[in-house]
Amino acid sequence: MAEPGPPDMLRVWRNLHLVDALVCEELNVTLAARVGCTLVEYDLLAWVFAAPSQRMRMLELARLLRVTPGGLTRIVDRTVKAGWVRRDRPADNRREVYAVLTDEGRALLRSARPAYLGVLQEMIAGQLTGADLAALLDVSGKLLDRLRPGGGPCHDQA
Repeated sequence: MAEPGPPDMLRVWRNLHLVDALVCEELNVTLAARVGCTLVEYDLLAWVFAAPSQRMRMLELARLLRVTPGGLTRIVDRTVKAGWVRRDRPADNRREVYAVLTDEGRALLRSARPAYLGVLQEMIAGQLTGADLAALLDVSGKLLDRLRPGGGPCHDQA
């Protein structure tokens, strides 16, 4: 089988990007309406939930959420105010700051999960056959394995 040419690669990337944008837009609207958080707040909580001891360095969170450190500060400020996370500064290194999940944050994740999964079911699984989903999982797994050979955090537990 011949390798896809540049126009096909551009279409593949554009399609992936557009699907991501559409699903994220619906997730954001649904989460805000049903549980009172934004998608980026949910993602922050999910990443922290998946981290060891349910705490994560702020710089790592900014990278995972694809926001600037300043942008992350504003997001964390909102989640701290809501009681979903707290900041922690180790006594031996006051420059490091961690976000730590609270009981309220865990409760929000539990209550948001059905809405989150419902959007994914409707917008992705509802549009594809079982074989399509299996192929998509296989292809996306291959891409992740090859682009991040060392692995890394995953938040499919949240």
